[in-house]
Amino acid sequence: MLLDEHKSTNTQRNMGQSEELANELTKNTFHLISAINIATSWTVSTDDANAFSEHWKKFCLSNQHMFPKQKSKPNHHSDHIPKLFQHWGLAQASAT
Repeated sequence: MLLDEHKSTNTQRNMGQSEELANELTKNTFHLISAINIATSWTVSTDDANAFSEHWKKFCLSNQHMFPKQKSKPNHHSDHIPKLFQHWGLAQASAT
């Protein structure tokens, strides 16, 4: 009987961890998609550029937190994207 209680407690703990990971993955994906939506939109404002920067930073930090053993070098180029939006406009506008 004590063993059954132990199994039940471990199962509940694992479910809690699994749910927490699912929530973190959902937030991570949200920040990635939000950044991509801004970067690929046809218009952008200063507020949009700032929002891109915030979403991208949260996405990168979330990746580091969820996957600490995954080694990746930070891409400093993404830090310049909001400035490039303001100077050159969006990728679609500069490509046409």
